[in-house]
Amino acid sequence: MSRPNNQFSPIHAALSMRCLFRFTGLLLFLFAGLSVAPPASAQTTNKQAQIEALNSEMNDAMEQVRKIVNQPVSAYAEQPGMDVATFSPGWFHPGANTPDFNNVDIRTTQEKTYDKHAYVSSDLNPGVVFLGRELEFNSNTKYFYTDRSLPKKKLTEPEMLEINRLYRIIGHCQQQLAHLQNPEPAPETTSESTAKTIATRFPMLKSTVVRVTFVVLALLGIVWLFRKRSE
Repeated sequence: MSRPNNQFSPIHAALSMRCLFRFTGLLLFLFAGLSVAPPASAQTTNKQAQIEALNSEMNDAMEQVRKIVNQPVSAYAEQPGMDVATFSPGWFHPGANTPDFNNVDIRTTQEKTYDKHAYVSSDLNPGVVFLGRELEFNSNTKYFYTDRSLPKKKLTEPEMLEINRLYRIIGHCQQQLAHLQNPEPAPETTSESTAKTIATRFPMLKSTVVRVTFVVLALLGIVWLFRKRSE
């Protein structure tokens, strides 16, 4: 029994078509990979927007902390016979530690050193006294003292908890800013590496017009080859 002279059987045709489709898909994938990553300008714009948003959130939280920490305290004119404890030089030593914004609980460092005095003053406030029981010192809020010529109001439990919450916001923003400003290089995927290699060797392929033209020509060539083999 003789075999058909045409060796391009339906099975063979189907296999050939599958191979052509796979080749076409691979070609499209490689060219598409060249444009997967957004342009550097778009990445820079997006990154800058994130940095500005984080800075705004962090600065807002810091401003809220300053308002709580630097609340005004009651001041009175010194009268004869008052038992006044005078602090010198000034109320506070120079400098301040930066709080551990992610972990500190400022309730644990609240100092009530003025409680034992009915009235207190300093060499910065001659003739003026303050009620000792209304004042405090806290090494973990000193960073936000704005006017060191005046003592600081003793904070309540809710106020200290609010500062703890704001500190966590500040810490989170600082971490995100550090990540954006000093990012760790991400490992390249196989497709990104392949696309990058092609773009390096053939700079013209960075143009969208050129990529589209190549894809169209490649598809036309594949169709032509398929029809040629079908004849």
